[in-house]
Amino acid sequence: MAWAVELSEFDIAFENRKAIKSQALADFIRELTSIQKESLTNPDTWKIYLDGSSNSKGSRAGVIIENPERVSVEYSMQMNFETPNNQAKYEAFIARLQQAKELGARRLQIYSDSQLVTSQIAGSYQAKGPLLAKYLDSARQLIAEFKKVEVSHILRNENSRADILSKLASTKGWGNRRTVVEQSIPEPTCVM
Repeated sequence: MAWAVELSEFDIAFENRKAIKSQALADFIRELTSIQKESLTNPDTWKIYLDGSSNSKGSRAGVIIENPERVSVEYSMQMNFETPNNQAKYEAFIARLQQAKELGARRLQIYSDSQLVTSQIAGSYQAKGPLLAKYLDSARQLIAEFKKVEVSHILRNENSRADILSKLASTKGWGNRRTVVEQSIPEPTCVM
């Protein structure tokens, strides 16, 4: 109580915090019901989580593909050419669209933490520069071959597994991992 008196000099009032347990339970129920609704309405939807990056160690990407039965395959990709960051994200996006098509997927839900790529695909951002415009055209052509594709922007912390896989591509021991599918992309998909 003594500290409450001292705080009152500064016009600071203490308020009891409401229990956060009830909020955590409400959030859990909301998430659970949205997952159940999604699985009931789209039982044949594949999910793809992707992240690509480029820095002084090279260009790389991490991707997770999950089929409707929730079996997932994780990819760690490195590009054998220099790319800007957004180009690396598009390379990962296009490579996994091609693979999803080969696997017979007809409906896709794609998650990426790249605001630029997801907004360009959605049409709310324009592709600046001829190279990104080519990547965008290639991605849209592939998307048109599916029955339904939804691309969603997610926060980086919601995409942490794909981010870890992209970092894995720049570590030593390339080609020695047995639990992750590794891929090397020899040249850019879209060339000027």
